[in-house]
Amino acid sequence: MSAPNGFRRVVLIGFSATGKSVLAPMIAHQLGWDAVDLDVEIERSAGRPIPEIFVDEGETGFRARERAAVRAASEREGCVIATGGGVWLDAENRSLLADGGFVVSLEARAATILARYAETEQGTTEVRPMLAGVDPRRRVETLKAARQPFYALSDLTVHTDEIAIGEAVDEIVDAVQRRSARALASDARLREMQSGPGVAAPPQNDFGPDVACIVEAGTSRYPVYCAWGLLERSGDIMDRLGLGGRVFLMVDQSIADSHGESVIAALTAAGRSVQSYRVPSGESSKSLAQLDALYGWLSEHRAERRDVIFALGGGVTTDLAGTAAATYLRGMPLVHAPTTVLGMVDAAIGGKVAIDLPSGKNLVGAFYQPRAVLADVATLATLPARELRSGFAEVIKHGFIRDEPMLDLLEAEADTLLNPASAAEDQRSRQLLVDVITRNQAIKAAVVSADERESDLRAILNYGHTLGHAIEAVTGYSAVLHGEAVAMGMVAVAEIGAALGLIDEAVVSRHRRLLDRFGLPTQSPPGLSRTDLLDAMSRDKKVVGGKQNWVLLESVGNPIVRHNVPPEVVSEAIDTVVGPS
Repeated sequence: MSAPNGFRRVVLIGFSATGKSVLAPMIAHQLGWDAVDLDVEIERSAGRPIPEIFVDEGETGFRARERAAVRAASEREGCVIATGGGVWLDAENRSLLADGGFVVSLEARAATILARYAETEQGTTEVRPMLAGVDPRRRVETLKAARQPFYALSDLTVHTDEIAIGEAVDEIVDAVQRRSARALASDARLREMQSGPGVAAPPQNDFGPDVACIVEAGTSRYPVYCAWGLLERSGDIMDRLGLGGRVFLMVDQSIADSHGESVIAALTAAGRSVQSYRVPSGESSKSLAQLDALYGWLSEHRAERRDVIFALGGGVTTDLAGTAAATYLRGMPLVHAPTTVLGMVDAAIGGKVAIDLPSGKNLVGAFYQPRAVLADVATLATLPARELRSGFAEVIKHGFIRDEPMLDLLEAEADTLLNPASAAEDQRSRQLLVDVITRNQAIKAAVVSADERESDLRAILNYGHTLGHAIEAVTGYSAVLHGEAVAMGMVAVAEIGAALGLIDEAVVSRHRRLLDRFGLPTQSPPGLSRTDLLDAMSRDKKVVGGKQNWVLLESVGNPIVRHNVPPEVVSEAIDTVVGPS
């Protein structure tokens, strides 16, 4: 085309999935110019995908690479530039791109954007960094609302919801030819683009590298970290998060001499004052007596509201320390550092903290979100084999309710995943373990972000837990580990689903086969009574109006909640696990 004086480029801005990368090469072809995709340029320069850049370098590192890509693109002439969704928020980027560039904002509704995400990401496990671990619709709507005043600075807005690609290209090319000369001649236009819309840009929360996902629950937003050797960076991470004061370390007694001392050393090296308390190992520590002991310890050391409770251990420590943090001084900052698979993928994420009563599990507690979760996968190398297997019950649960492709991976890689000690020497094994833990953390984070207080969606996380909790209660929270009980509970609900015609026997068999692969029980120890189990279930906190809620599968990855399961179906399903009584 014949370009007006000073006109060097077309710049496409707008939210992710509005069509920038699709339209740029087509517009460039019409104009006889080149197409430049900034995301492609960033990945080429870095030698790895953008999600990995976020993990390795954090948002600050990615934005620095993004600015470099903008500078390089702005030196080119005769090109159509497709930008990332956040590029236009930066004043320097706007100045470089708008000077000599006709700026087109592409717009689409949230439903359209989500549908395009689903289509492009089908069959992949990649998580978009800005949406990791959150309810997608809410996150899209929130981000779009914050960015809209900046996108409105453009020379042209094109809605891409229903419009055909060819029509969108023609509309943009026509506007470029008719309006670009007048737009670029305006000095006020460039000044306004440089200065911005008069509102602050959405803040960047740079949590640094190794963020597996982000939880957004109510007013809480916090990172979940996952990496090998993460505990060595405890002090640096707390500094990055702005957590000051003393650290009150509550550590499981079984790992106090190993991982506990490592954390104390890392925090002390970062200039922190640390007090430590050794929590006796085992479910029996989730008690009123042990909680009272923690209160006494905090009071003795005059803990203040700005001090931090640092929970190091498995699900027991996570729950106990979390309950103390939620209630002492009406709330203290909390950091979870889970050292078990169960803690990493489940207990530490989502803010459910509780202790047990003799009559039932997790009956006294609160919803209290941590400031961060630090999952050091290296700690799994010292975990007893039985505890390791138990934790993978929650991973298997996530596969059945949310991620069917992961079930195939688990079955194929069970031997490697159950041998984390080998990961210390083998990079592939280490990466596999980190990837599986990260994948499950994202599942848990997405669910709890959408439903913080278990009013709806979060109930699906109880798959296998109804009978599982009853088995734990009847056996005194000692003979059977949590994951073992959940494994048996999943077998029972699979049998219920088959009896109701929701799933077929092949899905039931898949439960048993995969649990066997991980050395998890599908049959209870002898001596359990169906009557005792039914009585324990009747006191469960998930009972509503005297009716027991059951999380079942309509198909793998498609859970539902039923409260009208016939008693005889429940009894028969229990018998398949514990035997008739």
